[in-house]
Amino acid sequence: MKPVRLLVLLALAAGSCARPVPEPRFLNLDPESSAGALGSGWSGFEKTDRGDTFAWAQAREAEVTLVAPGSADRLVRFRAWPFEWPGAPPQTASVSVNGTTFATVTLAPGPAVYGAVAPAAAWREGANTLRFEFAWAEAPKDRAPGADDSRTLAAAFDWIEVVPVRLEGSRRP
Repeated sequence: MKPVRLLVLLALAAGSCARPVPEPRFLNLDPESSAGALGSGWSGFEKTDRGDTFAWAQAREAEVTLVAPGSADRLVRFRAWPFEWPGAPPQTASVSVNGTTFATVTLAPGPAVYGAVAPAAAWREGANTLRFEFAWAEAPKDRAPGADDSRTLAAAFDWIEVVPVRLEGSRRP
């Protein structure tokens, strides 16, 4: 291969690596798809008995950084379940992007999927911070007999997905 052609191919390959991941964005909470996206408030990756990966939000706030190509209404969906013990109060999660809260959900016992639309005005081109704020975070050692885990756990997340949407009645330019 000619040196000039090789340089062009290398430049194209390098440029494609530097581009933001195209939408939709799906984070399976595992080291492969979530590397660099999880910010403060997360534990390490774990596996369920069935082998599904997940991560605990181990504080009252947990952040994810996502790159977006600009403002657009986006559906934010996630599969999660609260830390549970007998008599646990309901766990709520408020979800915001760049400081704009767009949903508050009560997490039901066991894994479930939740979703809400984050308005276009909340998003900006480039890095965006998706934040989950929880009503509480508790240590299993303080709540479950025989447990020795001292992390404070709020909820476990299996995956997070962000998809651009076109709301009913809206027009494309």
